[in-house]
Amino acid sequence: MNKNDLNEAVSATETVIREISYALPDERREMRAARFLNWRINRRVNAEDTELVTRVQNGMQSASYEAGPLGTSEVCLRSFARKLRTMIPEARLSSPPPSGWSRLANAR
Repeated sequence: MNKNDLNEAVSATETVIREISYALPDERREMRAARFLNWRINRRVNAEDTELVTRVQNGMQSASYEAGPLGTSEVCLRSFARKLRTMIPEARLSSPPPSGWSRLANAR
């Protein structure tokens, strides 16, 4: 069994977790049990991911938020951050943009 997760930001305050599992057809009792356990583990991991993303988003809305360095081992996170900074120039700022900035950006 192979599980593939994708955490995708869909807005400044919303993220979607997509998941798909791959397995060869096999209806043996052992395989059904393994798939069930895999599903339970995935639900727990997704719940942890959801909590983490929520905490990060809440922290980023805090007045005390400061952008920090990303570890070199965080390859996917670094890639995602680069994409965000390219798509949303305000993400490069060292302090929060002024109130209403997103309406102005969307009007462009």
